[in-house]
Amino acid sequence: MLLAIPGTDIHPHAAPMERACQFRHKIFVDDRDWSDLDQAGCNHTVHRICLRDEDIVGYQRLLTTTRPILLTNNLADLCWKRPPTDQRTFERTRFCVAPGWRDTRSKGDEPLLELAQGVVEWALAHRVGTLAVAIDWRLVVIAMQLRFFVRPLGFPKRIGRDEVVALRMSFDRETLHTIQEARGPKASVLREAALATAA
Repeated sequence: MLLAIPGTDIHPHAAPMERACQFRHKIFVDDRDWSDLDQAGCNHTVHRICLRDEDIVGYQRLLTTTRPILLTNNLADLCWKRPPTDQRTFERTRFCVAPGWRDTRSKGDEPLLELAQGVVEWALAHRVGTLAVAIDWRLVVIAMQLRFFVRPLGFPKRIGRDEVVALRMSFDRETLHTIQEARGPKASVLREAALATAA
């Protein structure tokens, strides 16, 4: 299940957001040895929390590029080219999956696929066609297999224990169809998120 929490609606979801921040800190700071570069976000942030029963197994964050973002403020040295900044581009950062749920992309319940489907569904519904991302370079091939159009913004650089690359990732309905085929279920993960938020 994918829980979507807008930055304007944090207060009613304080408990899952606190758990998500702890999850994110454990993955990035404790496990990967990154610095804690940023706070939880702002009113313009959309947090996505992937759940299995009550356990958080994945997280990602979306932020409009018309405001300050990680790739222009904290991670600018990853970018040889300036990241796109317009209404149709969002930054997707802090993407992470729990250790026990990695390397199982062939399974339909893979959090990586659910998070990818959630961001593409939401983006297409909001006329967003491009993501600016900073990810482990090993995920680039998976992104291309899922039919994201990937363009590097710079060269890989070591951050903590990771080799990270900044990318511009565009997508369309074929991307969504490819992710749905890989997952199996064709149902919208956004509908599930809305039900979870209302509960």
